[in-house]
Amino acid sequence: MVLARVTKGFIALRCALDNLLVYTVYVILPGVNVNDLADGLKNDLTHGESQGQSLRLVRQFVMDLERSDNPEGLFAETPVSTSDLRWDALIAGVVEDFAFEHGLAVPAWTLRSSRFLDRWWFVTSVPALYPTAMLETPAALANRGVFIQRATLVNV
Repeated sequence: MVLARVTKGFIALRCALDNLLVYTVYVILPGVNVNDLADGLKNDLTHGESQGQSLRLVRQFVMDLERSDNPEGLFAETPVSTSDLRWDALIAGVVEDFAFEHGLAVPAWTLRSSRFLDRWWFVTSVPALYPTAMLETPAALANRGVFIQRATLVNV
């Protein structure tokens, strides 16, 4: 038996029987909170991880919010800074959008000026997608100067 950490929030246990059959058992752990997300993004930025990897962390956080019985508990605390204002603004926008869409109170920390950008950030590196991003970005993110298609924030 091999125990391996797959992603935050999940552990995979693999058992091989006669090298023919592999079982995977997923144990769902408590959701990743906003501080875990900020720490993960800061770590990615520090170690030069790809933007795609960082977006996977954001998608995981959104999925954890959707699955949580108490999503407000996952974003109640003010998160640490990622050391990149763009990602700080993205986190705040994601939380505000989720809270608004689910009729929850928007945390005060999301409204601080440090969670808004002075210059627009298009998360995509493909300029041809900028117009689409402008049209499909949730208002809470666009208001902060962060432009990203909503579909990019969702695991499929």
